[in-house]
Amino acid sequence: MSVKIFIVSDFTGETAEHVAKAATSQFNGKDSEMVRFRYVNNQDRLMEIIKRAQGENALIIATLVDHQLRNLLAKEAKIHNIDFIDVLGPILGTLEKKIGSPPRETPGLMRRMDEEYFRRVKAIEFAIKCDDGKSPELLKDADIVLVGVSRSGKTPLAMYLAHKGLMVANMPLVPESPPPCELYEVEGEKIIGLTIDPAKLRRIRVERLRVLGLDPGVSMYARQERIEEELGYAKKIMEELKAKIFDVTNKAVEETAQEIMDYLNL
Repeated sequence: MSVKIFIVSDFTGETAEHVAKAATSQFNGKDSEMVRFRYVNNQDRLMEIIKRAQGENALIIATLVDHQLRNLLAKEAKIHNIDFIDVLGPILGTLEKKIGSPPRETPGLMRRMDEEYFRRVKAIEFAIKCDDGKSPELLKDADIVLVGVSRSGKTPLAMYLAHKGLMVANMPLVPESPPPCELYEVEGEKIIGLTIDPAKLRRIRVERLRVLGLDPGVSMYARQERIEEELGYAKKIMEELKAKIFDVTNKAVEETAQEIMDYLNL
């Protein structure tokens, strides 16, 4: 015997359809026909579906977050002897009792959460592609471009902002290597310059060299005069780019990130 199933939802209906397919698969899924009714958000539309379900002897499986629509469907299904399965109602009711507050009754929240997750994943992938000056052709797609000398915290800051869903590239400023022309094509307000106290930067670089097993005493990388040269060069480039400059000395990544987001109204 063939069974017609009406999938009724105030959003896309994917949840109800997955539930229906999981159930019908236990019967090999051969004798069922599914009709999906999406974005059912008013009583007139719901009554049309109920009338049709009655005429076609259909089973209704619904995911409606609006309690008024759920109650109407339950009432009319009982009056017209229509088989009806309320997927969300019992769960929402139990959670409301446990949590002590009513549900938001806003359709599509899970999908929006999924979209937010994938947006963060995309942003993280972008930050990796555009780390340390790589892929300058992608700078035009960035929400933020961080510029600064080596060990000024560009990469961890970029990754932190990427976890917020922002597309962030970072570009090192080195006297011997002029910035790519693509950087000068980025809108000035998107470019964020990072500066740091020279003595603090020297301590960070010395520690970095030691971690790598190198002698800080023989490396130009950690010499004070080299650091001051780099910082002076970086400041000149930032001014050319009309970048907003943030001092990251003794600041946590989270603190600098919040200052940047506040500045950009993000």
